[in-house]
Amino acid sequence: MRSPIPAAASVLLATSLLLTGCSLSTPGESTPTEQSTESEAPEQGSPSLDAEPAAGETISGDGYTYVVPEGWAVPEQSVAGFDPDTLAANLQDTDGFADNVNVLKSPAGVVTPDVVESAGVKELESVGATDITVNDRVTIAGSESAHLSAALSSEGTDYGVEQYYVSTDDQTYIVTFSFSDSVSAADRVGVAESILVTWTWV
Repeated sequence: MRSPIPAAASVLLATSLLLTGCSLSTPGESTPTEQSTESEAPEQGSPSLDAEPAAGETISGDGYTYVVPEGWAVPEQSVAGFDPDTLAANLQDTDGFADNVNVLKSPAGVVTPDVVESAGVKELESVGATDITVNDRVTIAGSESAHLSAALSSEGTDYGVEQYYVSTDDQTYIVTFSFSDSVSAADRVGVAESILVTWTWV
């Protein structure tokens, strides 16, 4: 039997929209054009991912593809009130929480890592997230990405998230991984990176 994707999995997704939506109007921030220039030329030389790539199904979105681990696929059911650009889940999960990845297009266009890291913690705190961590940036398909981690709880379900922001010249894609709280932080990052290392622009 396929494990459900609980409504709790969409909590951080809503947070992502709040973060990217409000960042565009933050006083003193760059315009979208200036932000795209920053994303093209990372100043910190963030390392590229070198994880073993996932070898399952290829998921296609608006301008990109990525590969998920074997056993992951697009679920037949949907999360009420949530319409991601792409969504895939571990359909073989048996602990009651289907680990999953989803991608949203930022409504603000391009959002720089600086903006994510400065505003992200407060946004996560506002929805009750704990253990919030701003991790080292990484480079995904040529894009410097911020990486946030957090723990969340909703309707009695505890889960952990890893969130990345992958950008083209004019669009940031918010990539959120949600995992059962029984999955260690190292394993969460391992799965996330195995998927992100396969990210390809099309």
